[in-house]
Amino acid sequence: MQLILIRHGETDWNVTLQYQGHAQVPLNERGREQAQLAAGRLKHNRAVALYASDIVRAWETAQIIGDTLGLTPQTMPELREIDVGRWEGLTPEQLYRQFPDHMQEYERDPARTVRLGGESYAQLQERALVALQRIQETHQHDETILAVSHGGTIRALLCHVIGLDLGYFGRMWLDNGSLTELRYGKHGWRLYRLNDAAHLEGITREGGE
Repeated sequence: MQLILIRHGETDWNVTLQYQGHAQVPLNERGREQAQLAAGRLKHNRAVALYASDIVRAWETAQIIGDTLGLTPQTMPELREIDVGRWEGLTPEQLYRQFPDHMQEYERDPARTVRLGGESYAQLQERALVALQRIQETHQHDETILAVSHGGTIRALLCHVIGLDLGYFGRMWLDNGSLTELRYGKHGWRLYRLNDAAHLEGITREGGE
């Protein structure tokens, strides 16, 4: 089984480094272009299903891809980004200024520190693994599946697949509109491609989650 994970296209909050979490921030013009380019890259993969987080930036990305590939996106809430709680809308600089004690705790244990009123990265990973299991149980070994999700969620899955401690999730980067490929076989899930953004050359801009 081939599972291609697509990070949603860019939003204005990605550009300004504001934490989005579950905020319903739509794609900007660059984000829609990234989604269209990703769709063009995926045309020849013969995917049989397209799943997506129901948060608007991922859902818009999935609709653009689905229109190109002739697939109807299916909502999978387990693919949502981490719930950042009171971090929502803030930049890292603002967080450290407003919540210094909390951010010290986060630095000590980034994987298990619960965002104020939100989730921890460990909780995100547990939720994301439910989605991975559902996909594995629903589809045949020779099928290709697409799933549009978020930077944090995809990295949480990757930490599980490659056996990386969750505390190191920040050392992986995923561009908006990039493709990351997992394959499932007799040895379980394996990482085949990470942050493939060749189709985005010239329009990628580094931003936040």
